[in-house]
Amino acid sequence: MEDCEYIHECLNADKCYRCFNSSLLKTKQKKQRAFKPASSYKELNKKDSWKKLEQDVADKINNIPHIKEARRSRASGALWFEKGDVVDEILHPECKERSGKFLKTGEQSISLKKEWLVKAKEECVSTSKTMCLPFRFKGDEDIYCIFDFEDIAELVTTMKTYMNDNERLRMELESLKKKGGK
Repeated sequence: MEDCEYIHECLNADKCYRCFNSSLLKTKQKKQRAFKPASSYKELNKKDSWKKLEQDVADKINNIPHIKEARRSRASGALWFEKGDVVDEILHPECKERSGKFLKTGEQSISLKKEWLVKAKEECVSTSKTMCLPFRFKGDEDIYCIFDFEDIAELVTTMKTYMNDNERLRMELESLKKKGGK
């Protein structure tokens, strides 16, 4: 964007149209996060650190301009009227955090159960929400997410539709301003 303060130093300047809140900011120095500062090692390794995972997912979903903000669900989704770990208008997150196992190669690995995905998908059947399964390794601040491909494809095409429509409306507004200014 023209009003971005990093336009001249960002290595992704050709992708400004896709960037929000410096999410694609890439400079020669280490990437600056648009989110809260990193959590402490101690906090990420607590017995109930899954609560922080759920709150982090809600916070990151709220980084997108919304009318109604996401929040952690009561009883972590155990209530019949409030399923899922995070309550949001668009997504139905079912959060998982696991310690994982270290492989012989030194890489950390966790097993994802199909039943988690099936359960979360079934909870979305009577709603218009998109199921997602945010997960992270215990002690790590990085959150990854699994979607059903049909759902993510629908979200992306819907977003592209809104982006195209907004661009068309912006151009129409500029045209009307020019005609009105004459």
